[in-house]
Amino acid sequence: MKTLRSTLLLFLLAFPVYFMLLILHEGGHALHTLVMGGSVSLFYVHPFAMAGYARPPLDWENVWFHAAGPALMVLATFILFVLLWKRRSVPLLPLVMLFPWTALMQGLVILMVMDDFNNIARLTGLSPAIFQALGLILTVLGIFLFVSLFPLLGLNPKDLRSLIVVPAAFLLWTLVGLVAGTLLVPGSPADVVYGLGGDILMTARISPILYVVFGLILAGTYVTLYRWVSPKLPAWLRTEVVSLTWNDLRFPALLAAICVILGVMIIA
Repeated sequence: MKTLRSTLLLFLLAFPVYFMLLILHEGGHALHTLVMGGSVSLFYVHPFAMAGYARPPLDWENVWFHAAGPALMVLATFILFVLLWKRRSVPLLPLVMLFPWTALMQGLVILMVMDDFNNIARLTGLSPAIFQALGLILTVLGIFLFVSLFPLLGLNPKDLRSLIVVPAAFLLWTLVGLVAGTLLVPGSPADVVYGLGGDILMTARISPILYVVFGLILAGTYVTLYRWVSPKLPAWLRTEVVSLTWNDLRFPALLAAICVILGVMIIA
């Protein structure tokens, strides 16, 4: 039962966390377009493991358009993280987890100079080495901060249950996204009007593999490196392992249900 509760908690948290991150990221792109006098006809955000979009950009060759999404996401989530870290708890996990998830995922994108950062590098002429160095720092920081929250999932670094819980939770979440994408994306406005259906479905199809790998890396780090270093951490960085009850899943379940309903309404 402990393993099931921990798995379900992380599975449920993935929906509101990803939804909020996508709102911030695409919101940054949309905000730039609006500030520059343009209009946004497609704001494609949802809680599923697939791509989001803000279209159309007023000027695709404007470096600030590409930078606005990551910048708003990193800044907003970091502020929340600083404000809430000392009060981290199971009910606050959806907010406290935002910055670690952002640092990990954006760090990898920067490290590989992909997506927005490929365009930023192309438009500025900056050396890829600059992005790779920043990406590596963010990725390592994201991994550490992410696994430092695992005790709030009821996981002890000395317990190998993490190797099952984390990848299983991500797998379940990505499979829900794959089903939602397969059923709702073809024939939707994003597909028919903007021609984005293929790209959206591609991200939905690769997400199960991608996030299971991430889950295994995070869990492996938690039961090895984090287990070794945690006793040496200062008190403000250590998180006590909680004993989850079924009541702890009620609020995350409500948040997940709301996010799924809103996501289905948006993408359909």
